[in-house]
Amino acid sequence: MKMRLPLVFIFLFASSVLWAQTDVSTPLSKKDSTIKPYKNKLLIFPLTARSIETNWVFGVANAFIFKTNKKDTALRVSTIPSGLIYTLNNQILIAVGANIFLPKERYIIRFENSFSKFPDKFWGIGNRTDGKDPESYTFTQFYINPQLYRKVKGNLFLGGGVDFQRVFNLEYKAGGYFDQDQVLGASDRGEYNVFGYSLFINYDSRNHAYQPDRGALFRVKFSDFNKALVSDYDFRVLEIDFRKFIKVTRKSILAVQSFNTFNFGNVPYRNLAILGGNNMMRGYYAGRYRDRKALTAQVEYRFPIKGRFAGVAFASVGEVANDFNDFAWERIKPAVGTGVRFAVLRQEKLNLRLDVAAGNGGELNYYIVLAESF
Repeated sequence: MKMRLPLVFIFLFASSVLWAQTDVSTPLSKKDSTIKPYKNKLLIFPLTARSIETNWVFGVANAFIFKTNKKDTALRVSTIPSGLIYTLNNQILIAVGANIFLPKERYIIRFENSFSKFPDKFWGIGNRTDGKDPESYTFTQFYINPQLYRKVKGNLFLGGGVDFQRVFNLEYKAGGYFDQDQVLGASDRGEYNVFGYSLFINYDSRNHAYQPDRGALFRVKFSDFNKALVSDYDFRVLEIDFRKFIKVTRKSILAVQSFNTFNFGNVPYRNLAILGGNNMMRGYYAGRYRDRKALTAQVEYRFPIKGRFAGVAFASVGEVANDFNDFAWERIKPAVGTGVRFAVLRQEKLNLRLDVAAGNGGELNYYIVLAESF
């Protein structure tokens, strides 16, 4: 599981702003004085969303949107979003992030900080937990993740960062799945810290962040969590994210994504790879299946309906496993769904999405989220 999974609820807004890109235009000419400098903005608004993990979400979000060089038209917009939310599942989250493009985009600064108190569900470890009833548990988490990227050439960036996560106040049913599976971070202790460094390779040729209709994203992240760095567990994580966007007609798009997570070493439960959520493997509860490794892929067809409304149809497959040899075609989990989009901000191509999806159990799950799934 990605350590920042709880951040998804506040970053229903922040993911659309934190990773925002404007279309790259011609740089400002020294002789062109007609282009007005960029005006910084501060947005504050209430936030409402829904997913199977949270039930209804209520809160407030804000974002400071600015440029580090107001006269550089090719420089992407920097953002510092933050927010406070409460869900009807009694989940609390406070988060602040940043995505800052320094002049000429030679460097990019990113970070995520969050505090969450999170009632959740657990079905045990592995891909063969079908038919099991979930157990409820609660944890509190603090997470920070500062990152620095350096442009190498064109759309290629290299970067590094640190990850710190503290999980505490864990409460779960004694003798249940946590104890039966001897889950690290739970059965062996009621709290833990993980701390390590991360290295990134990031190639991004998308023409837009909210609704790209061409280009690709390729991101590789390697993280090393080590007891020598005050981490309670030694483990390493490799994440590979690939996205491709193809224009089918003038206004319809085929979007494809593959996201894979591979953990090595002694991995605590909040860092295991998972299936489910409102972005990948919609139709499954986030964490319905979890293990050391996960392979997932999805495809989505996006098409206009009328005015501000558009539609999508999507399908995904995925599987978790303890080791590479444990992956098997017959145990792949499928999911399908459809949805409607409403353009909240037309110029920025920012949509409110309503998705309906089902996994292998056939139960329909509903999602109301700001911004596309990928």
